Parts: sequence; structure tokens; C-alpha cells
Amino acid sequence: MKKPKFINKKWLVILVISLVLVTFSFLDEQKSIAARTIVLALSLDKVDDEYEVGIQVLKTDKSEKQEFLTYFSKGDNISDIIEHLSYDTGSTVALCHATVLIIGQDVLNTDDNKAMNFFFEGEVLCNNTMVVTSEQSPREVLSPTLSNGVGSGYFLGQVLHNMVGDFGIIPITIKDFFQNKYRIGSCVYLPCVSLEKEGDTTFLDITKSYVSDGKKGVMLSEKATKGLSLVLNKISNGTLPYQYESSVGELNFVKSAGDIKIEKDSDKAKLQIKATLKDNTYVPDKVNEELCKEYVSKEIISYIEECYNNCKDEGLDVFYLGQRCYAYENELYKDPFYLEKLQLEIDVKINMK
Repeated sequence: MKKPKFINKKWLVILVISLVLVTFSFLDEQKSIAARTIVLALSLDKVDDEYEVGIQVLKTDKSEKQEFLTYFSKGDNISDIIEHLSYDTGSTVALCHATVLIIGQDVLNTDDNKAMNFFFEGEVLCNNTMVVTSEQSPREVLSPTLSNGVGSGYFLGQVLHNMVGDFGIIPITIKDFFQNKYRIGSCVYLPCVSLEKEGDTTFLDITKSYVSDGKKGVMLSEKATKGLSLVLNKISNGTLPYQYESSVGELNFVKSAGDIKIEKDSDKAKLQIKATLKDNTYVPDKVNEELCKEYVSKEIISYIEECYNNCKDEGLDVFYLGQRCYAYENELYKDPFYLEKLQLEIDVKINMK
């Protein structure tokens, strides 16, 4: 009696070959991953009409001692620069884990997105990679190791990822950057980083913003940046100091959001800010809520007006009023001088919790 055949010899051979190929493929993949240089942060600038790209990586030796290293290379083509950096580091540069990209203001205003398109359209960066600009050169901000022993570029990326919903700054991802770039007016707003020193302590200041339409840009002060966040951000964190008569105090944001409407045949942009605030001041006297609301409303309006007017003077549509006209079927957006013809009306509603 013949024994039943559970498997044909031909399929057995195919199965063995498949297992061998999968095993070697897996081992090769592990080897390729180990041979990569994982970039934690990078910079992009223009120096002497050439692009300069910087990368920050973490080196760990056998004693598990950590060292943040930076490499820079220049050239006419971003792809070639990345290849040079791979040669300098001794392994293939991988950008997909980068937490932040620091862009020079010249690149924002004169490059017509050529270099940025490489990073975005080529999908070499993740959609959630943060994008910032800097007061000093991107190289100066990326390079140092801060007083806490962490590379400044990597630390910056970690901080920005934890600042979503904060009053005073709006972290922008590379995906956000391009979504805003293709709106009417082509305006982008980015946190502006400054490297500061106090004695032996080195730290990063992220209280300002920069707005650009690809041809010109304007720096926003700390107050104007707060105004920007009140209009375009949904705030759930942050504090707002207040003062009236002889009383001073501090309010915590519970939540806040802005809404802009432009009627079809109107030349008025109606901005409403709704904010819920909680008193964080421990004083024996009961806070006069009405006086507090009045003071805070005026402060908020002053922040927004400073932001709007500074950008409007440079022809920058930072609140995307042209796009909002389009959404409400208002034909004003077709006029190249629509910003001058629109009037911004601001209404602030404060709720004390």
C-alpha cells in the first residue's frame, strides 16, 4: 500500500527556496538599517548662492555615552548634497526620522520653493516634521549642544512637538507649510527660533514668528505672535497676565479659538475670538471679573491688531482673508489689492471660569 503524498516534490523545492530568499532578504534589510545614519534634525540655508544642508545625528559608543554630531555640505543640488553627507558620515543618510527642519529666511523669500519641494514632494521627510526659521543662521542654531547635554536641533524638535495648543506660538509641520503655501496669498507663518546665552547657559528662545509669501517676509514680535496664535490656533494651554488699577494677576487659558466670516457682498471681515480663562492668582480679595474681562479683551485686540497691521503693511495676508473670501463666494479675492479694501472687525468674548 502506497503512503499518501502530503506534498509534491516540486512545491517542496519552491517552499525551501522561498524560505531561503525571505531569510536572506530579512538579514539584508537589518544590515541596511544598521548601515544608515539616522538624522534627528536638519537645516537648510543659502550661502554664496549655494544651498547649505546641515544634519544632526546621535553617536553612541560602547559605553552608551551619547554625543550629538553635526555635518554640513554645500552645493547646487539638494540630492547631491545629501549624497555628500552620506559620504561624510560613512553611511546612507536617512531623513525620515528628522524632528525639525530649520530654514534660512533667504530660502523662504528667494528660492521659489525649489529646495523645499525636494523635501516634501520626494517624501524624504515625514509629514509631521516641524518647520521653523531662525534669527541667526540655521547652522548656528542647529550646531550647539545645549546646557542639558542635548543637541539643539533635536531638542528644538521635541519642544515644538509638545507645544501644540499653546498660547503664543503655532508649531508648523512640513505638511501644514505646503497647505498654507497653496492658499490665496501664499502666506506661510513659522516659529522663529533664536539661540540665546546667559553666562555658561545656552538655550533656545521661541517667542517670535516669521511670515513670508515667498518674495518678502516680516518678523512678528512676541505680542504679535500671541495675536497670530489667538486667530489661527485652537488654544488649550498658556497664561495671560492682567493688570488694572492696583491689582495684578494671571489667567490660564482653558480654551480659545478664532473664527473669521466675510459675507458675500461685504468688505468687512468679522473676526470673533471666544476664550475661556481661569484665574490663577491666589489673592484674598475677590477679582472684579468685569474689569478683568475688559482689560483682557483690550489686550487680545492689541495683539491681533499688531500682527495684522504689521503683515498688511507688507502685503502679507496672514489671516488668509483672500481664501475666506473665496470660501464665502465674495469676489474681492480676485482684486490684487483686496487686503487694502477689506476692513477687519474684531470682537472678543471672554468667559471667566
